[in-house]
Amino acid sequence: VIQLLVLIINPLNGFHLLAPNHVRSTNVICHLSSSEDNKVLLGVQGDRLPCNRFCSREEFAMTSRRMVFHKMFTVLPTTTIVMALSSSSSLATSTDATTIDITTAIAEVTNDKISIPIEYIPALSAYVVHFYLFGERFGAIIDTGSPFLAVPSTCSKWSYKYVWGCYHPELTMDSGYKNTIEGFDNNQGTVVWRKAGFTFDNATLPQNLTFGVFGPDLLDGPGGVFFGLIKNTDKWIRPSFLGQTGYTSFCVDLRQAPQLTLSKHPMIVGDDYIPLVRDLNKRYKAPAVHYTAKAASFIVNGLQLRLDDKKMPTYIIFDTGLSGMAVSEELYEGRNLQARKNKEKSLWGEVSVSFITQAGGEVQLTATKPLTTPLGKATPWTRFKFNLIVLGLAFLDGNAMTIDVDDNKLQFTK
Repeated sequence: VIQLLVLIINPLNGFHLLAPNHVRSTNVICHLSSSEDNKVLLGVQGDRLPCNRFCSREEFAMTSRRMVFHKMFTVLPTTTIVMALSSSSSLATSTDATTIDITTAIAEVTNDKISIPIEYIPALSAYVVHFYLFGERFGAIIDTGSPFLAVPSTCSKWSYKYVWGCYHPELTMDSGYKNTIEGFDNNQGTVVWRKAGFTFDNATLPQNLTFGVFGPDLLDGPGGVFFGLIKNTDKWIRPSFLGQTGYTSFCVDLRQAPQLTLSKHPMIVGDDYIPLVRDLNKRYKAPAVHYTAKAASFIVNGLQLRLDDKKMPTYIIFDTGLSGMAVSEELYEGRNLQARKNKEKSLWGEVSVSFITQAGGEVQLTATKPLTTPLGKATPWTRFKFNLIVLGLAFLDGNAMTIDVDDNKLQFTK
């Protein structure tokens, strides 16, 4: 009797023996159920209910092998080696009902780095990524300015500018976290924290994640739901998406074929990167570690703002969830007075911000007439009295922005 032993070679973790107790393939989920008298549940991933009919143990075994080995060579990357061994080793089992959880290891390998297409939605002036929670398809704005995975509390197809998805609380679990009041984009409202199985369109194995459920107060007006990419926060903050999934690097590619890449390993090579600073969190008590750098220059309509890195540093936050630019109140008012004095036709006509890389080079981001708003007279942070500028898509579009979170590195690629 031919016995099959599936081994996946992972360059980092060596050999993994796959436990022969159940199978998850790309399209079909089968689970053995001892309580159903040698019956098992067979369901299609993406159904609202995880399993929708019974199948016999023989059908289960046949379906498992057929689906797994059919998908094996289309799903596995070139760095993954699958071997079918004919032997009498005690590691393998000869019963017909034996199945092997191959996609658990596939997901482990392929999810070290995964790329997902994203879509620009003109009505939102934002890029949206799609994903699944409890089998329901959702969309959310790619947001490097917030930490959370979020969904809407409603199922309306007409109330908002975009069909975000339908929330079904009965298909979720208690996250163990109490409700909170959150503020996004000048909106404030209650967020309910739940837990459910998460996966991307091109992933196979759901992972239970904590996510926020946004009510109408956070969805009305300029609001929406966000796919937050800030990883590090203060301990009292609810879990971030990156913190739960273990991804330490990402790339938001806003060039010809927009996509989001997530990686569990650094993606930036060499010294051609912009150093990120954590001053807003460590010195001024911002609860989330924003992706922030110090500006080398800030030029509006050909006039350069005087920057004193020691006395009055100018901090730049990179935020894909913002369409234009936001600046601190004093900087906004100062620029208004400057434009009036010089009789300029446009307050924020041509804007250019530059940064010095670790290698000593210069990186420049520019925008023409970006929609610019003041941040308010006071930030919620302690003792912060410096220039703060938040750059959105007006500056980031057309670039690939790669961030190695743990290494505090940011790189732009044209």
